[in-house]
Amino acid sequence: MNTRTLRNLAAVSLALVVFSCKQTPADKPAAVVPIVTAEGDTLPGDKFGYINSLELLSLMPEMKDADQKLEAYARKKEGSFQSLAQTYQKKVQELQQIGDVITPSDQEKRVKELQGLEQRLQQMQQSSQNEVGQEKERLYAPVLAKADSVIKLVAKENGFTFIFDAPALLYADSMRNILPMVKEKLGIKDEPKAE
Repeated sequence: MNTRTLRNLAAVSLALVVFSCKQTPADKPAAVVPIVTAEGDTLPGDKFGYINSLELLSLMPEMKDADQKLEAYARKKEGSFQSLAQTYQKKVQELQQIGDVITPSDQEKRVKELQGLEQRLQQMQQSSQNEVGQEKERLYAPVLAKADSVIKLVAKENGFTFIFDAPALLYADSMRNILPMVKEKLGIKDEPKAE
């Protein structure tokens, strides 16, 4: 295989497994697949770097803002759910208190009402989870895109051929951490250390 073919294969492999900035903090990091020639050497002239994308995202003010918005959205959904759950609990307690004194047909009617409320609670819980997931994707997408574009810009400006995500690295002797350069491009200042 010639060097050009190897580079194309490497680029495809890299796109699939190396830069995993599109992960959310809760996602599991991708595995790193070493890219080597048939002889077992890295491609000549390649410059490797790495970044901890999770650390970068945690430093970005946009991510902190997205987290706060997502938390507020989730609290709103939780509030609606809790309100319906309290109504359900109240009706269960009422039925338990008056169950012996009401007619069987009234009791059956109330049980059906409770079953309907229980079903609504289950549906609300599932739809809320889906809606919170969609809101998370919507809020995080621009932050992830910004991080991705700045990492690629720093890599291009500094002549890196490959940038790996640090959580997936097992060993990095001759690679350079590009986090400081990306932080500088994003205008993220280091916080003063407490003494």
